[in-house]
Amino acid sequence: MDGTERRKYKRLGAKFDISCRRVGSTEEKSYRGRTMNVSPGGLYFETAVGVFEPGNLLELKLSVLPTAGILEFGGRISGFARVLRTNNIHVSPTGTGLSSARYGVALQFCRPPRLCM
Repeated sequence: MDGTERRKYKRLGAKFDISCRRVGSTEEKSYRGRTMNVSPGGLYFETAVGVFEPGNLLELKLSVLPTAGILEFGGRISGFARVLRTNNIHVSPTGTGLSSARYGVALQFCRPPRLCM
């Protein structure tokens, strides 16, 4: 491999709280996580629950904190995305010797998300 970037969009290492639910599920349960990176084409987030599978359609909401000079009052980004892939992430808290499972979820936006202020 030559290390050439093949992605269509550049990723921004942005950390936002995310809430999402599976569209078409009989459960109306929302799941929470934290984005690791975001691009115009999708995002990657980590969560404590491993309930997502490739192909799932999700309705998502990201909380954007107020940022001076960018988004003074904060807001929320919402939209729909499809799960591309998932992976297990094992995190071992320092000093405890216990392992807590985390899950990574890569999403592709179905259309550009909306910003609500």
